[in-house]
Amino acid sequence: ILAAAESAAAPAGRQVLGTGRGMVQTGQVIRGSCWTYASAVYKQAGFEGKSRTRPYKTKKAGPYADAEALQPGDFLSYVNLQYKRGVHSAIFVAWLDRDAEEALMLSYVGSKRAQPGDYRSYTLSHVYMIQRPAMRSPPADDVWDGG
Repeated sequence: ILAAAESAAAPAGRQVLGTGRGMVQTGQVIRGSCWTYASAVYKQAGFEGKSRTRPYKTKKAGPYADAEALQPGDFLSYVNLQYKRGVHSAIFVAWLDRDAEEALMLSYVGSKRAQPGDYRSYTLSHVYMIQRPAMRSPPADDVWDGG
């Protein structure tokens, strides 16, 4: 699933997923919240501040993003229906069951635990924010001139 998701992702999403996979494989610990962990993956992949876009943002109460809008490598905030309807942030990897809105996510349990992130299944019917890595344009002198 991981290889297929990376292969299907846009270049920026592929970079995020590959960085996250490396962090999981090496057991890298980022203490803090789930948001802190997902932000660290983006930062290590080279996507900070203005190198991220927000194609969708609303309130926790909705309306929620259309599942079709999600792309591999997206940094999502959503209502965690599996755990007390709390807020959770994680990185979208791939659909496990699109009809049931069940997705594989790169996630960290939070609460400042000394654990690395890992891959878990979550229901994504209540996504209220999508952040996406944005590839920077090459410098003008690196642009192909057709010659």
